[in-house]
Amino acid sequence: MDIQPRLPATFRSLYRLFLRTASATVLHHRQARRNLRQRWRPVFDAGAKVTQELQNVSKDAPAPWVQGREEWLAGWNKRSELLLSLTSSQTRGQPHKVTRNLAFMVGNERERMIAKYKRLPRWDPTGTKMMKPKLVEDLRRTEQFQNNAKFAFDEVVRFAEASGRMTLGTTEFPMKRLSQSFKPTRG
Repeated sequence: MDIQPRLPATFRSLYRLFLRTASATVLHHRQARRNLRQRWRPVFDAGAKVTQELQNVSKDAPAPWVQGREEWLAGWNKRSELLLSLTSSQTRGQPHKVTRNLAFMVGNERERMIAKYKRLPRWDPTGTKMMKPKLVEDLRRTEQFQNNAKFAFDEVVRFAEASGRMTLGTTEFPMKRLSQSFKPTRG
C-alpha cells in the first residue's frame, strides 16, 4: 500500500489560517462558514495536489515539467496571500462584504439545486401522468433565467480574479448526500 506523505507544515498552516480568517469574516456564522469552505476547498485541493506532485517527483522527471509545476505553485501561493488579505479584513469594509456575499451566493446556488431536485416527480412505471406543456415551458424558462444569472456572476468573478490576481474560489458546487436528505415529491 502506497501512503502519501503529509503536506508541508507551511501548506497546512496556510489552509488553517484561511479557515480561521474566513470564519471570522462571516462572524463565525455556521452556514456562511460552511459555504466559504465549500467554495474554496477545490482551490486548496489543487494546490495540495501540485505540492504532493513536487514532493513525489522522480529523478528522471523532465525539467520543464518540474519548472512548470514550481511556477504554478508560486503563482498559487501569491494568489493565496492575496486571498488571505481579502478574508482577514478587520474593518468590515468592502473586502468583508465581498466575502460575505460570496458565502451568500454559495448558499443560494445550493438552495436552487435542492429546489430543482425536490421538483422532480417520482418515477411512475405506468407513465400515465404527464406534465402540462405550459408548466414545462415555464419551468424551462425559469431554469434558463437562473442559469444565465449564474453564468453572468461566474464571469464577474473571473474578471475580478484576473484584475486582482487572486482566487475567489470555485463556482461549481457538488451536491453531496442530497438523495439522503431530500426526497422528490409525488406527482
